Amino acid sequence: MILQHNLPGITSGRNMTKNKVKLSKNLEKLSSGYRINRAGDDAAGLAISEGMRCQIRGIDQAKRNIKDGIGMAETADGAMQEINIMLTRARKLSTQAANGTYSDAERAVLQKEIDQIRAEINRITASTNFNDVPLFPETENPDSIIESNVEIYPVTFLPDWVDGGQAVKDKAQTDNYSTTHSYTGNRKETDAAGNVTLTPESGTITLNHAAAKLDFSKLDATNKDELIGTGFFCTCLTCSNHYSIKFTEGTGSNTVRSGNHYVYEIGIDNVTTGQELVDTMLAGLIKQSDTKSDGIIVNPLDHYTMFRADPNQPSTLIIYDDRSSDPDTQKLGQLESTTWNPPWENRSFGTKTSPGSSTGRFGRGVAYKPGTWSPPPPPPIPDLYLQIGPSSDEQLDIYLPRVWTDHLGIEDASVMTISQANDSIELFNQAIDYLDSERGRMGAYENRLEHTYNSQAVSYENLTQAESRIRDTDMAEETVEYTKNNILLQASQSMLAHANMLPQHVMQLLG
Repeated sequence: MILQHNLPGITSGRNMTKNKVKLSKNLEKLSSGYRINRAGDDAAGLAISEGMRCQIRGIDQAKRNIKDGIGMAETADGAMQEINIMLTRARKLSTQAANGTYSDAERAVLQKEIDQIRAEINRITASTNFNDVPLFPETENPDSIIESNVEIYPVTFLPDWVDGGQAVKDKAQTDNYSTTHSYTGNRKETDAAGNVTLTPESGTITLNHAAAKLDFSKLDATNKDELIGTGFFCTCLTCSNHYSIKFTEGTGSNTVRSGNHYVYEIGIDNVTTGQELVDTMLAGLIKQSDTKSDGIIVNPLDHYTMFRADPNQPSTLIIYDDRSSDPDTQKLGQLESTTWNPPWENRSFGTKTSPGSSTGRFGRGVAYKPGTWSPPPPPPIPDLYLQIGPSSDEQLDIYLPRVWTDHLGIEDASVMTISQANDSIELFNQAIDYLDSERGRMGAYENRLEHTYNSQAVSYENLTQAESRIRDTDMAEETVEYTKNNILLQASQSMLAHANMLPQHVMQLLG
């Protein structure tokens, strides 16, 4: 019998403490409803369930997003339904106006109603929105710009860092460029008796030319690729020739001709500065045709339009008409055996080619003969995105309808004559078909979103169930554990009491 150490009491106390901790955890799980209340309960299970919780909450928000998307599609469809009614009315008015029993005055009244229908269609398209998001975007930029007999695609516009000065703003060769020439010749004079005298004459003259300038000084390695596929054009101030420079990949040059349209394709792989670019352009022009050049000035078609580098700023290209705008040059036309330094071969004495001429158009972009070229279509850019799932990849691209009157093709619909009324019937038929197609597309979005919602609802349910299996308390199982641990705790408490009574028997031995 040992007095210093009550080993049975120590053992009973340890078991009682262990049973008390277990019972405390049983109470925590039963009271919270969770099997995992802290990482120590099940570290792996906690990590898995927390990931599932994030996914579940993301799906829950995605379901709300999908409902918003369905509401947006329904809003757009409601507006297009009313537009459809108006188009049907306009078609009826066109059919009415096509009847020969109506006078011009009566057709004018019908035309007024059609005008109001067009105005209301545009008002609806402008004002229809969902949570301040316009549902009918405005008119897109045209695929191409056709002016006179040239077609220019915006995709070929020069970058904004290329400075085109006033000529780009005016879309014409409205800058001024001056050249100074010394000349030597013989003035022919005939007296009354018919005797001819040649009098040597020399001097210097400054000629003013209509011009356009392009400054490429901002070119460097970081923005050179922005030039690929772009360019500029100019037209001759005298004839109908159209010259374009188009920058391409590679190091060579090529000429594409369509009628009087000349497109010089210049490879710029070896270009690193604005001066090198200008030099490369001039070299490419020299190679392409029967040219005349002094190493600085290039005349690509032995005509009046000249290309040269600015003597004071080599990174600037100057395009000008190599003729005089000064009437004083008329007297120089009377000289014989004239030499010019530097050469002035395009002598057209007294011709008006001053800046502001009605011809000589100039601008950003490559000019083609209409119908001869079109760029590959770029991938369409969605008007908005719907987040239809918890991950970043689960986005639905939405392309909103274009139902302004110019998209519907009814901007110029008229019923003022029988012929125009007949044409308008077909225009409104086509507009109705187009609108029905757009409504069908929005309806397809709506149906797809409903299926998406149902799919996400099933995922939400299954993930919630899986997360519950990992994290939630099995109340029946935990109650059994609670009962067991409660009994063990009470038993350990009783045994501790009995163990503490054992040392008292020592007194009997001493008594």
